[in-house]
Amino acid sequence: MKTLSYVSGAVALALAATLAPGAQAQTLQVLTAGSSAQFGPFAVAAYALAQAGGATAHHYTVKSGTCVSGSTSCYASLSDSRTLTENGTKYTIPQEPANLWIVWSNNGIWAYASVDSTVGVRSFQAYPRATLALASTLPLSSTSNYLFWSDGTPDTAPTPAVISALQGHALTAANTDIRPEDALFATNRALNTLGYGKVADPRSGHSGQFLIGNPIVSYFTGSTATPSSFSLTASSGSSNVYDPISGQLIPASAAFETLPVGAAPIVFLVNNASGAATTAAKNVTSANAASLFSGTDNCAGNLLDGLSSSVSLTPILREPLSGTMNTTEYSVFVPGGHSQETGVSATSNNPLHKPCGAAFRDRAVGTGDSVKAVQNGYAAGNSALATSNAVGYAFFSYESTGQNSGGTAPYRYITLNSVDPIATSYGTGTLPYCNTSAGYLKCPVAGGSSFPNLRNGSYKAWSIYRVVTDAAGAANATTLVNKAQALVNSQIPDFVPFNPQCRTTASGVSDPGLDVYREHYVPSTITTTPNTISITPNDGPRNTTNVSCTVGSPQSFPHLTLGGQIAGNPNVEMGGDVGGTIQGPFTASHLPTVPGPTEPQPH
Repeated sequence: MKTLSYVSGAVALALAATLAPGAQAQTLQVLTAGSSAQFGPFAVAAYALAQAGGATAHHYTVKSGTCVSGSTSCYASLSDSRTLTENGTKYTIPQEPANLWIVWSNNGIWAYASVDSTVGVRSFQAYPRATLALASTLPLSSTSNYLFWSDGTPDTAPTPAVISALQGHALTAANTDIRPEDALFATNRALNTLGYGKVADPRSGHSGQFLIGNPIVSYFTGSTATPSSFSLTASSGSSNVYDPISGQLIPASAAFETLPVGAAPIVFLVNNASGAATTAAKNVTSANAASLFSGTDNCAGNLLDGLSSSVSLTPILREPLSGTMNTTEYSVFVPGGHSQETGVSATSNNPLHKPCGAAFRDRAVGTGDSVKAVQNGYAAGNSALATSNAVGYAFFSYESTGQNSGGTAPYRYITLNSVDPIATSYGTGTLPYCNTSAGYLKCPVAGGSSFPNLRNGSYKAWSIYRVVTDAAGAANATTLVNKAQALVNSQIPDFVPFNPQCRTTASGVSDPGLDVYREHYVPSTITTTPNTISITPNDGPRNTTNVSCTVGSPQSFPHLTLGGQIAGNPNVEMGGDVGGTIQGPFTASHLPTVPGPTEPQPH
């Protein structure tokens, strides 16, 4: 999270100290973990819910700090208590360091631990479920250290009541860039196909399958993500599902369900510092991206349109557990002919720093790590880590990839297959940025205008964000998701809202919501073959219920239920969809007529 900074020394947050207002007991609304790309919009949404009814709300943000396996030295982390014994040796799952925001008021408490998508899904699906661990002393800055809070107010030290409500509490949700089925596939692929497995499954009939893996390490920072197995409990409430590590029977009440949030594009980023050859790059094709990130053509510059073969490029790969990595792997690299994991050894290339022509293929863990790696001289003062002609990829987000300095950051984006991921047509590749004149960031767009080429189906690298929860957490998670969708265009337009959003003033513009989706497939068809993913379509019918908007001229919008539905339960989405064929848009043939004038559709 590059917008987090600390401008004063650490302030002790002893649990017994009363350092902030609002110390009365509050109800925990949502404790979620996962995708760094969704960190910003959900912070904005939670703060708005906390302020509802005129309540005085407070917020707190902190980076994880350094987590060392077996210690509690980091400020925030996820703790997976499951253990496995093999040949008399007891194995534990390392802490997962997490950047964290907390929001609270008399309306309740919300918290978000940013890890990666698959770690978030695993932490929620594990049984027993993973819990949030907080250090007994946390740092506090004297001014706001996260610029998207909607009023620019400074952070406040969490009260003892807030800390007590969160410390050791199990997750109630997880935010993910990919479906839970795809997260399980990514985990099994890392453990059993890519070679990161460490502790084997002791159960009979499961010989050779690994359940706990070795940490996947960043070359740049040493940050890690650890593959650890889990089970999926179908939303139909299927019984006799056991956790593969703890061996405990998972109750039907813990069955997961998913709430669609919206869709966001993957953007390819290049170094734009003075003197870097990549300042001339304009476009990359799927085939050339696959060649570059797999090292197939020695990372030659001519894999990017606008560069010559004499240039050596440094592709920045993400960890195989990342939702960003899996989205790009199966919508760009594998269709382009090569997995980005080609030739990578989990033993000799961890951390990955593998020669590629005159340059290297390097591994970053986390969006912030990856974006910084694209910049020239990633580690200040350490020339060994300089990556002047680096190429990376990330989900677009104003918080993670937006250039809040006013468009002067030393990186920019290029098109994919000559299609722009952000604007209608390509200009200079400067990433959108927010106005900070008010002391906080707002990046409003007109409804229906964000990511036009994702909406019309021409841009191929994107995924739908989801929140994973269960019956106990569904109501509060749904409220948070709905608020994130309602505010996304006016505050931090990081995604196309899944559901249509009605304008609130007659002069405003409604958003018709997402009108494309990826073809789903049944979980049993997911293979662990490195370069392919089996697709057996499992799509259900589109939703026939429309959203009616009544402010100003009446409008009516259809919206999607996606696919992969459970038989007899058409409101539940199931199945993987990473790399699925894009379906839609449908508006031209499905938009119903309504009385009176209507606004034209952006499709």
